[in-house]
Amino acid sequence: MKKNRIKVLIFDVFGTVVDWRSSIVNGLKELLPVDMKDDELESFAVEWRKGYTEFISNFNKGLNDWMNVDDIHLKKLTEILESKNILNLLDKNQISEINLLWHKLNPWKDTVEGLKLLKTNYSIGTLSNGNFSLLLNMSKHSNLMWDFIFSGDIFMAYKPNKFVYKHACKLLDLNPNEVALVAAHENDLIAARKVGLKTAYVDRPLEYSNNITNKNIEKFDINAKNFIDLYGKLQLSTN
Repeated sequence: MKKNRIKVLIFDVFGTVVDWRSSIVNGLKELLPVDMKDDELESFAVEWRKGYTEFISNFNKGLNDWMNVDDIHLKKLTEILESKNILNLLDKNQISEINLLWHKLNPWKDTVEGLKLLKTNYSIGTLSNGNFSLLLNMSKHSNLMWDFIFSGDIFMAYKPNKFVYKHACKLLDLNPNEVALVAAHENDLIAARKVGLKTAYVDRPLEYSNNITNKNIEKFDINAKNFIDLYGKLQLSTN
C-alpha cells in the first residue's frame, strides 16, 4: 500500500453529483401557476441559484448573518416570485413545495453507478454547503448511498472557507492528504488543495449552461470525465 493513500472521497454535490439546473427547470414547470417558456424557466433557475452563491460569498466576507441553505433558497425564491408577480398566486404550502425542489435534484447519468464503484474502495460522503436535511432527502430521492453526510450546518461555515475542509478531515481522523475532494468547480478544488487535500476534478459540461461548454481546466491530482472514469483513474493510481 502506498504511503498516504487516499482513504476517503468527499464530494461537492450541487452540479458535481446532481444536475440542479434541469431538475429545477422541470420542477418549476410543474409547480408554477403560470406558463413560462423554457428560456424563462432557465433564467428563473439561474437567478435562484445566483441568490445562493451571492449569499455564501457575502457570508464568507462577514457581510451576512448565518442562514442555512433552505432559508437562503426561500428568501431568494420569494424575491423572484414577487418580482414576476407570481407570489400572490401561491399560498405558503405551495411556496414551500417549490423550495423543496432542491431536496429532489436528480443525479447525472453516471452518478449512481459511479458512486457504487467508488464505494467499493473508499468511504464516500458529501462535503456540501447544503443543509443536512436537504442532503439526506436528496440522497433518498436519487439513491445516493453515502457513508456519511457533511453539511454546511454541521460546520456553521461555508466552502470555500478553509475551516470546512480542515474540520472535515479532523472528523474523519485523517490527514488531509488521505482525503480527496471530488468536484466540478475549480474554486472548490483550489481551496481544498491549499489545505493539503487531494483533488479530483470531474467534468460536467452542462453545469454552467444548458448548452455544452468546454473549459480549459487546470491540472488537478486527477481529471476525470465522470465518476466511472474517476474510478478507473483511481484504480490506476493505486496500482
